[in-house]
Amino acid sequence: MAEVGNEQVVDMTRARILEAAGIMVLAEDETLLEKMLKKFGGKFPTTATFGKFVRSSLTKIRAEDDADLALSEWMEREEFAFRVLEKHIVEEKLKSGFADVDDFVKCSLSVQNRRKSRAGLAFENHLSEVFLAHNLLFERTAKVENNARPDFLFPGASQYFNDDFPVELLTLLGAKTSCKDRWRQVLAEGPKVKEKHLVTLEPAISSNQLSEMREHKLQLVVPVALHATYPASERNGIWDVATFIDSVKSKQLKARI
Repeated sequence: MAEVGNEQVVDMTRARILEAAGIMVLAEDETLLEKMLKKFGGKFPTTATFGKFVRSSLTKIRAEDDADLALSEWMEREEFAFRVLEKHIVEEKLKSGFADVDDFVKCSLSVQNRRKSRAGLAFENHLSEVFLAHNLLFERTAKVENNARPDFLFPGASQYFNDDFPVELLTLLGAKTSCKDRWRQVLAEGPKVKEKHLVTLEPAISSNQLSEMREHKLQLVVPVALHATYPASERNGIWDVATFIDSVKSKQLKARI
């Protein structure tokens, strides 16, 4: 696997494209590492704690002012900060050595699984903060039919199961840092909601896949910074985060929530 050294500044969008192509982006920042070691003691904190640390370090970023910018900046900063801390923790483990091959494999799998699970949770946590900043009423992983738990349900489960609540004022949002074929999972959640939404950080989804999403009435939501990676002919059909928020706000005003 090729590497991009820390002398090159690589933002989140380019980093995702490079890593999808098998190019590893290194992350080093001694000042940031020192702060994290002092705060977290050389261990991984919970995703919620880490996200709060990241947001507090970006004092000029306000989701109330620019939801798309806030989400992109928070995720980019968290991706970088996590890699910095991860590099230190893994290097310390390498110095101490492994008991045997099984110990090495276990450590390697732990690193990969942590990256995957943390990224998804971090994305959902930052989205929650954006929605709270805009005074939206929502529930995370509310239980609906067939034990499905959509990532975000607006306003919530009580309205979803209330036959007197207008179905058209419900909103369901799936959150996936990367789509691939996982976007289809959203379609099976919350059958009462006919038009579903999916927010993602995946750049450059193909026209064919976008066409499939439209056929299934799945509205794609992508932070505005990533729109330029999509085919020019497709961009008008993609919502940014601010547009999604405006849509939900409009529904909640109609519902007098």
